[in-house]
Formats: sequence, C-alpha cells, structure tokens
Amino acid sequence: MSGPRPDAAHGGDLDPRLTRLLEAVLTVASDLELESMLGRIVHAACDLVDARFGALGVIDEDGTSLAAFVHHGMPPEVVNDIGHLPEGHGVLGLLITRPETIRLEDLSEHPEAYGFPSGHPPMHSFLGVPIRLGAEVYGNLYLTEKRGASAFSDEDEGLLVGLAAVAGAAIANARLYEDARRRERWREAIGEVAAAVLDGEPPQRVRRRVVSGAAELLDAHGACLLEQHDEGLWVLASTGKAPEEGFLELTEAPMLRTLEQGEALRLDHGPVFGRPAVWAPIKVAGEVVVAIGVGRDEPFTTTELEALVSFASQVNVAWSFERAQAQVQHLSLIADRERIGRDLHDTVIQRLFATGLSLQATQRRLDDRPEVSERLERAVDDIDSTVREIRATIFALQSSNATERGVRAQVLDVVEELSDVLPRAPRVRFDGPIDTVVGLEVSEQLLPVVREALTNVAKHADATDIELELAADHVGVRLRVADDGRGIAPGADISGGFGLANLRERAENLGGSFAVSSPGSDRGTVVVWSVPGG
Repeated sequence: MSGPRPDAAHGGDLDPRLTRLLEAVLTVASDLELESMLGRIVHAACDLVDARFGALGVIDEDGTSLAAFVHHGMPPEVVNDIGHLPEGHGVLGLLITRPETIRLEDLSEHPEAYGFPSGHPPMHSFLGVPIRLGAEVYGNLYLTEKRGASAFSDEDEGLLVGLAAVAGAAIANARLYEDARRRERWREAIGEVAAAVLDGEPPQRVRRRVVSGAAELLDAHGACLLEQHDEGLWVLASTGKAPEEGFLELTEAPMLRTLEQGEALRLDHGPVFGRPAVWAPIKVAGEVVVAIGVGRDEPFTTTELEALVSFASQVNVAWSFERAQAQVQHLSLIADRERIGRDLHDTVIQRLFATGLSLQATQRRLDDRPEVSERLERAVDDIDSTVREIRATIFALQSSNATERGVRAQVLDVVEELSDVLPRAPRVRFDGPIDTVVGLEVSEQLLPVVREALTNVAKHADATDIELELAADHVGVRLRVADDGRGIAPGADISGGFGLANLRERAENLGGSFAVSSPGSDRGTVVVWSVPGG
C-alpha cells in the first residue's frame, strides 16, 4: 500500500487560510473606487493573518514619506487622542527606503524603532509588506498584534505577500479607472466651455463655467480666476471655498509667478485658498491673461497639476474668442467711422458749402439793407465754423484708426479694461478737442489717473452707477469721475488713502489741482482732476 501524499497531512490546515485569501482577493477587487479600495485592503489583510491593527501607507511622489495613511482596528476616540497620523518615520520609514518584507516579534526592539505618541496602544508583533505596481512601490501594508500568538508566522507572511500582489493589481486598475473618469470629466468641462462660447453666453458666465469645471475636474473645494492689477489682484470669477469676485489685496504671493512668468505651481498652503492649491496660466498668443487655481484640504499630486495645466490650455478659447470679438467690433467701428467720414465730407460739407455760397450771393444783392446783410454775414461765418468743426471731426475719426491711437481712444481702452470689475460699464462723455489739446506730457499722467479713479470705485464705492467726463479746451484738461456709491463718511481722513495721494501728486506735478468730495456716507463720491493744457 502506498502512504499518504506529503501535502495531505497539512491540507486541513491550509485550506481555510487559502479560502480566506480568496475571499480577501474578491473583497479587494469588488470595487474600482480607489479610496474605498484602500480601506478594504487593510480590513482584508487584518482578517487574513488575524492581526488586531492594520494600516496601508501610501508613499508620496517624492518617495520619501507617506502621503496617506489608511488604518483599521483603532477606535475613533483613540485616533483623536493620538492626533497626527504617521508620516513615515522609524520602521515605517525603513519600509519606504528599503521596500522589503519585514517581520518582527517585538516592534519596539528594532534599531529603527521611532516610538509611539502618547495614548497610542502598545504594539509588539509586526509584519510589513510593500505593495508594488509593476516597478513602482505604491505603498506598504503594516500589520501588528497577532491574535493568539506572539509573532506572525512564515505562513502569515506568504499570505500577506500574495494579498499585496493582488492589491497592487487592483490599485493599478483603480488608477486606470480614475484616470479614465478624470479624462471624461476633462472632456465634458472643455465641451461645456466651448459650447457656451459658441452659443454667445456673456463672458462672465463663461468664466464661471471655467472655474466650476476646474473644481469638478480635481475634486476641489473651491476655484477662482485671478488677474493682476496695480495694487493687488482681481478675482474675475470664483466658486466654492474661494475669495469672492472683486479686489484681492495681495501684492506678494506665490501665484504671482503664474501671472508674471506663466509658471504652473503646486502649493502645500497658499494665501488665496488657505489650503493646498494648484495654479496654471491661461495664455492667449503666448501671453498670460489670467491664472486659474483650485484649492482643497488634501494635497494635489503632480498628475493633478498637469491635468489643470492641460485644462487651462484648452479653455483659453474663451479668451481668444473675446479678443476675436473685440477685433471684429474694432474693425466694424473703423468701417463705420470711414463711412461716416465720407458721408460728412461728400454730403454734409458740400451742402453747407453750397448754402454758404448762396447766402454770400444773396448778401451782395442787399447792400441797401445793411442789417440783413450783416445777419447773412454772421450766418456765413457760422457755416464756415461748422465746416471747420466737421473737418476736425473727420480728422479725429481717421486718426483713431491709425496705429498711434489718440487720448480719447486710450481713455476708452482703460474704461473697457476695467468694466469687468466694475458693477456696470461707466457712462463716458468727452467735451472739446481732446486729442488736439491733450499733449504727451499730460496724457502720460491722465491715463494712470483714469485707471486709479475707476479702480477706487471698484474697490471701495459699492456703486451702481459711474460717470466719467473728460473735457479739454485752451485753458486745460479736466477729468471728473462720479459714482453713487457709499461715499466718504463726514470727518473721515482720506489724505493718504485710496491712492488719492498719488492722484494729487500727478496733478500738482503738472501745475494742476485735485479734489475729492462726497455729500455723505451713502451719497456717492466725486473726483475732479484738472491740469493746464499741453
């Protein structure tokens, strides 16, 4: 008779453990959500080798510490008492630098032992196994306190190594699934922005779609678009836990590198969100127009930063379309001006000239009626003056189409630039020959004054109506900016605030004057800046 097979004597001991390993494998592979999968892996590992406590440490992108720590077995109140979760020191750090299986009878006696914080339960037996995704070490499984024994066995080690291999494959699949979902969200967000642009939605609504899409793409708690201005930043659009739209008084911040140098950034903590954030530039024709940022409580990965950069490179279609629309409007305006100029010259001036000649001929026949002759002469003089004014208007229309734009056009450019951050577009009035009277020296000061005055309204006035009036004549140049906002409280000291000292200095340097007045705290503000012509 033949004796029993060598493995038969042990078959009864191994079968239940193999069954539990298969159950653990099925549990781990039952879902593709990465976050919940990590928790199931730890739970299955504890059940598999009868460990009281278990954890899975995810190694950060630098490969030097733990980016996440998923644990099982500790009551919530104990976790709260311990406070900060492990970052990868001691034996845990050893597994990071040397990703090899470690099995110890007493964790505290190892030379690399780091010790436990106050309130931490005692731990002696230890089994640590790396989880690999191909050649990459994703993290490590840590098991402690073997139930019913003083140490983990060779068999426990073999089972946990097997589970770690399965877990690595499952995590790789979950990552692929997560990447596929992110790409799908990326396509949907880009599609929504492109559709909104093509449907002709207002620019502000399109910008809000951009920030909402970025927040959803990276599972962020907030997102915003920033534009740089003289005294800080403008929040053009925001969503979630992000600064409100409007002025943001930040003159030194990391994301300025994104606006000034086009550098994408990943921050552990930033002044805009007050939490981890990533920033990417949105460029048009190689020029950074705005920066988009998202923030959340958990740090971002390099992959997520790259996703935001890619998103930013696609949504620039909104800004490109805005510029194209502005260019089309500008070309249309040029065509209208040329048509108006031709009509004035070919029709209006010729008719006025013919009328003047007719009046002069009539005047010569009325030598015996001096009072009528004098009245006709004044009428002819008025017609000549009107013709000169029309010709000056035609010249101004033609000049505004030239490469060297006049002061009138440059003032309108500043108003248009700031319209997005103002409650409504200002009403603008010009009086007199602006482009003729305002020389280079005055215009170099005037344009910054217009920008500063309107910026002050946006930052401080909370106004619903703004009026800008620019007048020029032989006496000089006068700028008046009025709003219906909160005004200046009686007795308030404004000598050095709101950039008013800068406006006063610019006026005084040209021999002019500056004044600001307000009927009361809720009755608006009027700024008047005047200088001699030149």
